[in-house]
Amino acid sequence: MKRIVFAWLILWSFSSLAQAPASNVNTAKPWAYWWWMGSAVTEEGIRKNLQDYAKAGLGGLHIIPIYGVKGYEQQFLPFLSPEWNKAFTFTLQEAQKLGLGIDLSLGTGWPYGGPWVSARDGAQKFSIQGDSLLVSPTKQQVKRAAPGGEGLVMNPFDETAVRNYLKHFDANLPKGNTVRSFYNDSYEVYGANWTNDFLAEFKRRRGYNLKPAVLTKTTNLTEDERRIWADYHTTLSELLRDRFTRMWTGWSQQQGKITRDQAHGSPGNLLDLYALTDIPETEYFGSKQYAIPNYRLDPDYDSTRYGVPGVLTMQFASSAAHLTGKPLVSSETSTWLAEHFRVSLSQIKPIVDELFTGGVNHIFYHGIPYSPPEEKWPGWLFYASTNYNQQSHFWKDLPELNQYIEQCQQRLQTARPDASVLLYFPVQDIWHGVAAGEAPFLFDVHANARRWLHDTPFGATAQQLRNHGYQTDFVSDSLLQGFSVKAGNLVSAAGTTYPVLLIPKTQYVPLETLKKIQQLVQQGANVVFAEAPGRVSGYKDWKKRQQQLEPIRKSLATLVKKDYPSELRRLKIRQETMAEQGLSFLRKTNAEGTLYFVTNLGNQFHRGTVRLGSWARSVQVTDPLHKRQGYVPVQAQADSTSDIELALEPGESVFLQTYASMRKGAPWPEYPAVKDTLKLTGIWQIDFQEGQPELPMPLATSRLVSWTELDHAESQNFSGTGRYTLRFKRPESWKTDQPILLDLGLVRETADVRLNEVSLGKLWSLPYRIQLPANVLQEENTLEIDVTNSSANRIRKLDEDKFPWRKFYDINFVSIQYKPFDASKWEPEPSGLLGPVVLLK
Repeated sequence: MKRIVFAWLILWSFSSLAQAPASNVNTAKPWAYWWWMGSAVTEEGIRKNLQDYAKAGLGGLHIIPIYGVKGYEQQFLPFLSPEWNKAFTFTLQEAQKLGLGIDLSLGTGWPYGGPWVSARDGAQKFSIQGDSLLVSPTKQQVKRAAPGGEGLVMNPFDETAVRNYLKHFDANLPKGNTVRSFYNDSYEVYGANWTNDFLAEFKRRRGYNLKPAVLTKTTNLTEDERRIWADYHTTLSELLRDRFTRMWTGWSQQQGKITRDQAHGSPGNLLDLYALTDIPETEYFGSKQYAIPNYRLDPDYDSTRYGVPGVLTMQFASSAAHLTGKPLVSSETSTWLAEHFRVSLSQIKPIVDELFTGGVNHIFYHGIPYSPPEEKWPGWLFYASTNYNQQSHFWKDLPELNQYIEQCQQRLQTARPDASVLLYFPVQDIWHGVAAGEAPFLFDVHANARRWLHDTPFGATAQQLRNHGYQTDFVSDSLLQGFSVKAGNLVSAAGTTYPVLLIPKTQYVPLETLKKIQQLVQQGANVVFAEAPGRVSGYKDWKKRQQQLEPIRKSLATLVKKDYPSELRRLKIRQETMAEQGLSFLRKTNAEGTLYFVTNLGNQFHRGTVRLGSWARSVQVTDPLHKRQGYVPVQAQADSTSDIELALEPGESVFLQTYASMRKGAPWPEYPAVKDTLKLTGIWQIDFQEGQPELPMPLATSRLVSWTELDHAESQNFSGTGRYTLRFKRPESWKTDQPILLDLGLVRETADVRLNEVSLGKLWSLPYRIQLPANVLQEENTLEIDVTNSSANRIRKLDEDKFPWRKFYDINFVSIQYKPFDASKWEPEPSGLLGPVVLLK
């Protein structure tokens, strides 16, 4: 019976997207979280904001009503009131005119809750007093609630509570609205670990009575007690899956909508929860240090407290999508990437590239606060994001990033997954190892990810596979039940194929899972165990079930390969050795052949031979940033691999498209290996073009240092654009018809470059280099570079002057360390062209 239920869940999940309404909105363009501060929006402001967003190259917005701005109380629109619904409907109409999609959080702030949640429907927790189990409300209120959305957090484990919550939207959300997707934020229901019928559900699902006395013991657990605690967590996970995620998704389908869900942070098995939604969404929260030269980590980010973002966490969302046939995988992107007013586009591109390698193909910026067009800088701001709205210092250059993402996502969204290894996720090991009394255990993607992912045998195996170029998807116990075997390949319920299933070191495993694996082996599947499975999971009759496990273990004994990388090579599982060269990649398939996204997020590789794990007679290279494209010579190998020569500097990225036939076309305009360099020196004239609070006087300098280090005091407070002009001579030995690169070195933050009045374009990401058009370099040359810095120094001046720009309710604008924000003590942020500026040939 369990197998039937598991298979039904998988098929139900896969069919959900097919039943979702078609949409003509552009998902290749990046979308953004759109916070409605106090919902104090006007039709004039909505229209102007949407026009600006569309012009900048966004594809859609995700409305999140949130806390308000002081002084605008008379304009607050209570959530789902007639006035709010009128503004919401107007937004949908204007967005349609502009080709913008609109998603909606099904509530305000987060998590789900509001004034319509009764005490009976609120989140619950249990505690033990003596031998008695006491159930009480958590009394948690909605975080960052908007006007009209304040209230208790809903109990996500209670069917009636969820149904009542959704009924409120049946009654109050405008009918026939054109919202594309309903959204659920990452799980932050703190302390909730119970529901009224938990004991009855526990008995129904686990087959025995849970005695509260067991929950009183927190140390020196026996094996039986450890198993009972694991059964508790298994039950809680299933309740979240069945009573919240499945019900919410089903209700959304009845409304004609699809769903976008952040399952992480919850006590549920992430793969199963992500699999039930139409667009699984992961999250890139915080900063990390890439080895890309000149890439900078924000010094105030506390990685000990918040963790280090990692691609393995991203793969839980993409794996669920791949296994269930969902074409889109989204990500909350650049949350707390750096301190307010200090984020640069050059910091954003590498995280976007890493998300692409993790299977994400639907970027959501975090994000855009609605700000009235007439509001003076810094406008309305959200406390925990990278600001992408019109008040951002990189707003005028944002279309460059948006175009890059669109170029990438157009290709990624139309290709199919192509993983080589299906890696089993042993969630029962985590639940059997949870410290007693830690209820619930949360699968968050921040610091706690070390415990359940990075510092586990599963995490070590997943990382080793990635390091050695084995593209991998993860599979849960229930999703594995939907697999079959065809021509020796494992095939998911949605038709996604894998040549091998790898079981990492696993202590506790459901007996049903091992029986399924045994069945797959008997049908001809390749299965590799890193170690023999140890014990059956769960409490009921576990000793009897352990005896049933032994003959299965014996039948699978020959599949145990402690040196599993060697076994994968023996099985000729596709491997991309470029990973061992320091390159990151994503491999997919399309109608033409194999599609690779390749990015250099380190400083190991620069140029050399790259062996593709795909046979090809032609390979086309596309540079989505500079819009270059062409074919490279290919040497097809007898082992179904292909060699190409590739130059890819740290920070750069390309697509590789393979073809089985010979293709004719323009050759790839490869940058040649550098043989000579010319450092451009002389007197740089700096003329400040536009910015605030006032334009510094012109400067002339022979030193390329931050303009804050030069003579004028006003340059320390300036945020805007300075034009650097240099006149130089071309050496006689430099021919004008040969490929020449201009490298600006370090730029803080973006540069618009002209040489002899010929525009070379904008440089906004690492490395800051561009190829010169043929013959543009002359005997006498004038180089002009317009450099725009961040707004850090400007906000520093406002705080020094104690200007009252903070006017936000609730958290009232904190720093990246969640302390009161104060820029007055900052050192001036480096700004301008720092160089060295060189010509390369």
